[in-house]
Amino acid sequence: MTRQVAPARLDVLMESFRMQIPRIVHQLWKDENVPARWREAVSSVRRYHKGWEYRLWTDALIDDYMRTNHSRFYPVFAGMNRHIMRVDVFRYVLMHDFGGLYCDLDYEFVRPYDYGDASVVFSLEYDVAFGDPVDQVANFLFASVPGHPFWRDVLDNLQQHPPHAAESADVCLVTGPWYLSGMFFKNRSRYDGVRLTSKPVFSPRRIRGRRERKFYLNTGVTYGFHHGWGSWRDRLSFAYLKEKVARRFGRKPARAIPHTDPS
Repeated sequence: MTRQVAPARLDVLMESFRMQIPRIVHQLWKDENVPARWREAVSSVRRYHKGWEYRLWTDALIDDYMRTNHSRFYPVFAGMNRHIMRVDVFRYVLMHDFGGLYCDLDYEFVRPYDYGDASVVFSLEYDVAFGDPVDQVANFLFASVPGHPFWRDVLDNLQQHPPHAAESADVCLVTGPWYLSGMFFKNRSRYDGVRLTSKPVFSPRRIRGRRERKFYLNTGVTYGFHHGWGSWRDRLSFAYLKEKVARRFGRKPARAIPHTDPS
């Protein structure tokens, strides 16, 4: 599907595993006017990625890019019934087409991270090893070489099975972190070069107060915080409030992580 050409040749895929993650930072917003509350977080990303190219993709740029470069996929992309679904999917397109680092506007880096020779870097935002009921891959931050087979599988699957979210809470399942986790864990043996970082590295729990922040900073393990302002959510919906209550009292997610077949 991606680029609507034949499947990538083996020699091209092998070359992708030898290359390093490109020094490009991608972030998304509806226009060029990033809200003031996120500017310090954005500055932190750029501060700790010195020398990296920075690209802010607006809604207009996203639509134009998809229409021009993914014409076969575009009807599915444009037909997604919630804007955040297109935002989710476009970040996967960026990783496939360009590679680099993607992170949400409300993600704050606190020190530079060495991506080394990893082909893909994922973060666990839920981590069984740290007391969570499931392992879940975050989609607020990841990095990749371009053309990695995982992203091709994701985009092919989305074209073959167009997603639909009846409620805002369903977005996590059909295009967000639950969907991404299902695609990865179901087929993990297919993907070489993936570095799966533990929860404290990029996804420690929401910090509350200076002392907790200082604790994470002093460990030397944590590289950043996701503040999770969630501008996309319908915060008055019953589904969202139910999910918040479940998380507050440490209950398991309402839905199991989907194990989606990429074929």
